[in-house]
Amino acid sequence: MQYFDYLNINKGVLVDQLEILMNRYKVESVGSGYIDCIVHKDNLEAFIMELSKLGVLITAVSWWCYVNPNELSQNGCPHGMGGPKSKYYEGWFSELQNEMYELDEPAIKSTVEEYDKHLIGIFNLKVLNRVWKRLEKPFRYTPNDYIMGNKCLTPALWLLVPDDW
Repeated sequence: MQYFDYLNINKGVLVDQLEILMNRYKVESVGSGYIDCIVHKDNLEAFIMELSKLGVLITAVSWWCYVNPNELSQNGCPHGMGGPKSKYYEGWFSELQNEMYELDEPAIKSTVEEYDKHLIGIFNLKVLNRVWKRLEKPFRYTPNDYIMGNKCLTPALWLLVPDDW
């Protein structure tokens, strides 16, 4: 079975489960659909593990600054270009113009051509590990400016689902 066949056959259950997970882990999708799903670092690992159990592949990670109005001076926020107000937290998100991490094309292609939940889990874990590795050093958000301690730095996951979800 191909990946999108699996998703479309199980659309009702999967969409319901995605929405439950988004609420449980306070994940905020920018716009509609399931790209730029902003998730705080403290919920990241659990959310990714749940996506793997559902069999949903993460294909990319973009970066956002979580602007907490109570910590503006401590974190040097806001960084980035602006963005949506949070529905779960006090404050808002500001999109950073940094290069996204993208899962390599052969990995995506192999998953799309032949659905394999175990392989999806491995690839999602690879994404998680890349996020943690990226957070180990100060994040450069302009040629001369860094986000020290990466306190406000927040990943957004891009989920590979049909466009009409």
